[in-house]
Amino acid sequence: MFKKIVQATFLQQPRPAEDLPRFAILPQQTEHELVLSEVHSKLDRALSFLQREIGYSLLDDARPRPGGGVVLDRQPVQAGPAAKGDRSSRLPKESPTVGDDEAREVIRFRPQTAKYAHYPDDLVLVWRFTNSLQEFASQDRVQHELFYKTVLQGVRLMHLCDYNYSDVVVTLAHASIYFRSTFQAIGYKMSDYEAAHVCVLLIYLAHCFVLDETCPLRCWQKHIFRKYCTLKVLDAALFRLFHMRDFRLRITEEEEKHALSVLLFLGNGLDVILSFGDEEEEEQKRTKNRSC
Repeated sequence: MFKKIVQATFLQQPRPAEDLPRFAILPQQTEHELVLSEVHSKLDRALSFLQREIGYSLLDDARPRPGGGVVLDRQPVQAGPAAKGDRSSRLPKESPTVGDDEAREVIRFRPQTAKYAHYPDDLVLVWRFTNSLQEFASQDRVQHELFYKTVLQGVRLMHLCDYNYSDVVVTLAHASIYFRSTFQAIGYKMSDYEAAHVCVLLIYLAHCFVLDETCPLRCWQKHIFRKYCTLKVLDAALFRLFHMRDFRLRITEEEEKHALSVLLFLGNGLDVILSFGDEEEEEQKRTKNRSC
């Protein structure tokens, strides 16, 4: 770990322009950038502790001591900010974990993806959610294991915050409408990897509008976007998505009814089966379908 910190802090070289990945709104950061951001965060917390608890601010309070030593003047303790009381937010009761015994038989889901579901019903819900996105996005862009896995992670995080299942369904209904306008505007610029993470970011935006108590963005970044981008980059992308909506999150009654009808429709005639096979085989099938 220390080696990674040193390399990220002192040995990182800027990437050539031709090596920079293309993205539409949510850039994926390199491992070096993520490690460097984590180092800066830890240093900031350490400095904040020294300033708050010890009254230490770099070397501005160093004073000479008789005999050639140095003593630090103790700064007067300042009263902290007034207590804000109970904040209108919810935190996960535990960190999301994935067990090998959690894989469930699902509609065309691979076991490696199914184990991210918190409840068995999540698999059917996410399946219908991605089906609703096919109304404006091609099937190969929204119905693949990476997209399923990322959305399941977002749904699981909401379950860990003890939201009612009906609230989760309404949140996904709003997110599907948000994703439609976003994909129509910049979908052609997004890779499948970026599209999956943008979708979850829109789920976060929807839950902020639908629910009274929200799960902080830092929790979503920690459990879902940690290997993708930093909290600062995620926050900037969230603002751009909000701006693309003209800062309006309310959807029409017709849009809400249609989205909920797709998510709650029971007579879909789908069998619950478990999809086995290698990752390479699945990817080859997707590539073949694209070429047809």
